[in-house]
Amino acid sequence: MKKIFKINALLVLGALFLITSCTKDFEEMNINPNEPNVAPPTNVLTYAVRYFATNFYDDWMDMNNFESYAGHLGKIQYIDEARYEFRGSVVNAGWRDMYYVMHDAQDIADLAAAADPPNTNLQAVGLTWKAFVTQIATDTWKAIPYTEALHGLDGVINPAYDNQESIYGALFQLLEDAEALYAAGEGDLGEGDILYGGDVAKWRMFCNSLRMRMAMRISNVNAAKAKTEFEKAVASPVMGAVEDMAALTWPGVPPYEHPWYRNRYTDGRDDHGVATYIIDAMKDVSDPRIAIIAKPAESDGEYRGVVPGAEDGTFSLPEISRIGAFYRDRPAGETYFMRYSEVLFLKAEAALNGWNNGGMTAQEAYEAGITASMQENTITDDAAIADYLTHELVVWSDNTQENYEQIYLQKWFSLFSQGHEAWAECRRTDIPVMPAAPGSPYTGHNRPPFRYPYPSSEYNLNSGSIGAVDGGIVDSFWGQQMWWDTRTGVQ
Repeated sequence: MKKIFKINALLVLGALFLITSCTKDFEEMNINPNEPNVAPPTNVLTYAVRYFATNFYDDWMDMNNFESYAGHLGKIQYIDEARYEFRGSVVNAGWRDMYYVMHDAQDIADLAAAADPPNTNLQAVGLTWKAFVTQIATDTWKAIPYTEALHGLDGVINPAYDNQESIYGALFQLLEDAEALYAAGEGDLGEGDILYGGDVAKWRMFCNSLRMRMAMRISNVNAAKAKTEFEKAVASPVMGAVEDMAALTWPGVPPYEHPWYRNRYTDGRDDHGVATYIIDAMKDVSDPRIAIIAKPAESDGEYRGVVPGAEDGTFSLPEISRIGAFYRDRPAGETYFMRYSEVLFLKAEAALNGWNNGGMTAQEAYEAGITASMQENTITDDAAIADYLTHELVVWSDNTQENYEQIYLQKWFSLFSQGHEAWAECRRTDIPVMPAAPGSPYTGHNRPPFRYPYPSSEYNLNSGSIGAVDGGIVDSFWGQQMWWDTRTGVQ
């Protein structure tokens, strides 16, 4: 009996030893090498850039909404969004996707910083992309979760909202930190950099040019801070040529085709015309870019726009100019995040403000901005550009207020297909002056939307936090002007 007991005891101990050994190696044995739980940061960069371009420069967010608010496009079929009759699912998806990309950008920075040795260049790229996306987020909704955002794994599931002024302050610091990391210059970006092909110098230019954009955005509400940030930016490398622009060139093969092309030729949609505001403004100055942004109307070969959010029965489809082939018909087209022409218009405005812009006069920067925009739109005839610069409504005025308005209008032209940035500039400058959509169910408003609606998901899942910041919102789109929007008499 004792012998049997000893044998059983040895079997149990052996089994325990085997179980312990298996348990010790269990985690290693159950890791699938083909499904890593931490992606290389260069791969995350690819996803973050491509995903943002796909979801914020497409028909749902950009063409239907932001381009309409900016007076660049108008819907000619299924006009709801241009009339501000929004779809809750689209708003929820936009908010969710924005935070996806912000989280990815932070992951890029964290993973690059934790590498051995640290990859300071890739870390800086992560911070740059986070600043770029976050500015768009706050300029869309105003107050958003920032300080407590992206901490779900730490148990923060109801993040507080930060006000827009504090978010801008944090983003300036983010870009300053990124510039210091670029200056340190350690590490390559890997094959995942689909924006600049691994060119760290161009990412650095984008970082500082973005800082210029942010500085000018707040110039009407905090001029001293704006001047300081702008002059810090131009003391570092900024975009200096059309080739430096931040633009994603699509491969042009399914499914990686330009979003506007996919909407027309893959999805088979023809729901957008060019807006009457930009068509008429370009016709007033005989602008050759009109043939690039628009196609002549089928009915008579004239360039004719549609009023964004027009009432039913006020236009005929054959009479409306569709989007030009350069922007609509190229599967391997570009999604623009920031153009060189914008940098020049920022320098022109800075010179008028009396800021150091790197050594250009306001007129020089203004004329160079127009020239760069022409080139960005494939117009390279120097004589034609020179002739345009002498047009009575384009030639540099001897009146400072008119100079500002000239810069604002030309910048608005140059931002075609960058609906969100164009909308932001319209809210900052009120150039051009545009009314609210005539077909809107919301009455009593004399401008396009001030903001985009908060998502219902926040009211359902983070009601305590959003309830502290949504006061004063009128008809989802108005009531709360952006912190930097100092216009008066608008509603």
